[in-house]
Parts: sequence; structure tokens; C-alpha cells
Amino acid sequence: MTIKKTIIFGGAFNPPTVAHEAILKACVEYAQKLDAEVWIVPSGNRHDKQIPVEREVRLKYLDAMIQDIKVEYAGTPIEIITTELDRPIAIETFDTFQRLTAEHPNRSYIWVYGADSIETMSDWGNGQWLLDNLEMLIFERQGSIVHPRAKKVSMLDVKIPVISSTAVRQRLSAGKSIDGMVGERVGHLLNKSK
Repeated sequence: MTIKKTIIFGGAFNPPTVAHEAILKACVEYAQKLDAEVWIVPSGNRHDKQIPVEREVRLKYLDAMIQDIKVEYAGTPIEIITTELDRPIAIETFDTFQRLTAEHPNRSYIWVYGADSIETMSDWGNGQWLLDNLEMLIFERQGSIVHPRAKKVSMLDVKIPVISSTAVRQRLSAGKSIDGMVGERVGHLLNKSK
């Protein structure tokens, strides 16, 4: 059986910002070197984080983000995988790993994280197992270091704008411009929904 490398880029993406775009572009460039695919996995609700945006709206935002970068990166498959969104219960990364592995046994996965996530991963459900076993692609976060117990780590070379989804939501609520904070198509959707 041929094993296909697949890069998993997960997150709330509420909404996707130019920071998410920068990470996605770097993932695609990394995937091109490996003849891999990129899967975007929007997170479902968790015990520690609820996302009050309808499923279909979130998927439209992600599709718009993909379209915003597609011109530059045509030819590399980028898919949105709704494994976490489609489950009615709170999902942990370990659960998603098990489900994807069972559903797609011909794939191996590389999980994308910020260094700040790696610092807290040992506190996640089955966190030590994740640190020991997940193949990870890590991007730097100011003030964070890569957890020394993470066993299978490669660094993702990317310069990420310091823009958060929270800041975008706050500016939208205040009626302020979000120009330069999100991609063109994402911005169009957000401005339409005001």
C-alpha cells in the first residue's frame, strides 16, 4: 500500500486571518517538497472553547481563504476535512488522530502547531502520547519554545503577521476596517455579514 503524506492544519479559524494564510502558504510549500496534500481541519467545540459560528459559515470562510491563496499554489491539493465539526461531542486531538488513521489507513499525518501549543500539549487528553508519537511541523510563536519532549518535530519557516481572529472580530463589532487583517475573499464575506 502506498502511503500518502498529509499535512493537518487545524484551528478555529474564526475567522481566518492573514496569519492563517501565511501558515497555510508555508504548509503548501512544505507539502510540495514531499508530494503531500494539505488538509484544513476546523476544530469542533471543546470543553475549553466554544465557537459560536454556524458550521456552514465557518466552511465558507475556509473556502474563501483557500481561494485567496489558490492562485499562487495551484496544483497542490488543499481540502477542508470536517471530522471534528461533524461530531456532536467535544473532540480532543487524540480522538481526531484515531479517527483519521482508521478512516484513511493509507495516509501518514504531519500535524501543524504553534510552539505555544506544544508548551501545553502535555496537559491535553493523551498529551504525552501526542508529544511522543505525532509527527509535527512547528511554527514559532513569540515568547514560546518548542517543548523538549516533542519527539518528531520539524520547524516550519514562516513569518506570521501578528493578527488574531479575536482582533478581527473586535474590529468588526466596533464597525472598524479589517483591511489587511484578512484575505480579500474572506474580507468580502465578513463585510457582507455586518
